[in-house]
Amino acid sequence: MIRLPEWRTRAACRGRLELDFIDPRTPTEAAQCRAICTDCPVREQCLGDALAAGEAWGIWGGLDVDEREQLAEQHGHPAPSIRPEHGTNPRYAKHGCRCDLCREAHTAYERARRERRRRTGDLWVQPIVLTVPIRTGRRWTCAGQCLLPLSGLPSCGNPDPTNHLLRYDK
Repeated sequence: MIRLPEWRTRAACRGRLELDFIDPRTPTEAAQCRAICTDCPVREQCLGDALAAGEAWGIWGGLDVDEREQLAEQHGHPAPSIRPEHGTNPRYAKHGCRCDLCREAHTAYERARRERRRRTGDLWVQPIVLTVPIRTGRRWTCAGQCLLPLSGLPSCGNPDPTNHLLRYDK
């Protein structure tokens, strides 16, 4: 169950469902919302919560999203942004939502990620360590330097015994 802040019970717009889905860029609807906000006893708290949450929709505390974006930039709040829906891994991982739906989505994502990794095998390759310095173009590559295997070179699992320049670490 979602717990709403206490100030919402004292807001002038409480119970006004027609105001929940207005287009703030429509002058008549925006003017209606702003008129309600002017006399609201919790206007500052409403605006503060919208700024802290980065609310990207509607009019909060008498300000629309563009006005809140300017205010957020001035006072160090996050810019208004659209968050992913509840029940998705991005909502859990990037936005820190810990509701049951988001936890379940994150668990399912991690389970699938681990399964993909098991199917594809280990993606990391063993480095090749040089035993003697070699010249590569104008530069020298020192002994002990690690190189990643490239196509055309022997793989780490099948070292070339005749090549004394390379040592394969396991």
